[in-house]
Amino acid sequence: MLRTKITELGKLNFLDDGGLVCSVTSDQPPSLKASALAAFYWASPDPSELAIGDLVAHYEHGVARYCGRRNIPQANGEQKDHLVLEFARSARLYVPPSRSDLIQKLGSADCQLSNLNAKGAKWPQSYWIEALPNAYAWPGIVTFPELPQPKPRRRLVVPGVPVPSSPPPPFSETMAEWHRACAAYRMALHANASYRQAAQEYFERQSREPQPLLDWWVYRTVVLRVGPIEAANVRNRDEHLLLIKQYVLRRERKVEKIRREVETLENCESLEGAARKPIPESVRLFVWRRDKGRCVQCGSRERLEFDHIIPVVAGGSTTERNIQLLCESCNRSKSATV
Repeated sequence: MLRTKITELGKLNFLDDGGLVCSVTSDQPPSLKASALAAFYWASPDPSELAIGDLVAHYEHGVARYCGRRNIPQANGEQKDHLVLEFARSARLYVPPSRSDLIQKLGSADCQLSNLNAKGAKWPQSYWIEALPNAYAWPGIVTFPELPQPKPRRRLVVPGVPVPSSPPPPFSETMAEWHRACAAYRMALHANASYRQAAQEYFERQSREPQPLLDWWVYRTVVLRVGPIEAANVRNRDEHLLLIKQYVLRRERKVEKIRREVETLENCESLEGAARKPIPESVRLFVWRRDKGRCVQCGSRERLEFDHIIPVVAGGSTTERNIQLLCESCNRSKSATV
């Protein structure tokens, strides 16, 4: 018997500009080129949202603990503010706020950094990537920009090798230019007519049937990771898709049930004040005369009460047409059946 584990990772989003992206959190990166991952997926935090002790992941160096901010002297004598990250064995890295896009907040936890940075260690990361698999090489658009690599600085003057008249631009400027090129590619992609049509068609297909999305699946905008736990035999594709549908539809039903319960509680809360409003004296006198001082159900004259025919919580009013006389016993019987 094959048991299948289904894990919800995130959502599919149709952007206002026509882009189709998925936002997911997973400990396994999708199978995309490094340039595509670095360009769009890294969900960097606002430095003001970081608290001392938070765990963060640096794109190039792994997991660290945020230790606050510190002014670092520059070559020109100025002082510049930097984010301080502490790695295992007390190694520290100082990151300028302008490069906070290299950092992702993981949360606050009591754990050993050496274990998190160990070979093969995994931690959840947030991804924000294009959903269509060929979005990073769309026909008719300039090739997606390659991720630049830092070049080692020349430290020695070699005889016979000319020294460049002007040094190359800092790597931070190269990365900034690359990010601008990625943004331009994304804008051109989302404005492309063939891409917009393909994105719309894919979005409509996943609303009807589960669709593969990179290493995952998506159905009714829910992104899922589906994998077998034990494989005594192999299910066919139809059974596989049915399990995905069952998971998502059950989830939707559960959420809808909770939503209705919350709406009911909110309505009851808003009507509590109305339920406590006293019945006007003129209404009480009219009802007493109309019902001749008797219970309208059993005719008793003992322990009479003014009853709302339609309860206030159900929208009933406090008027003569909605008020009647009932004895205590009949009123309790009615309340038990409402």
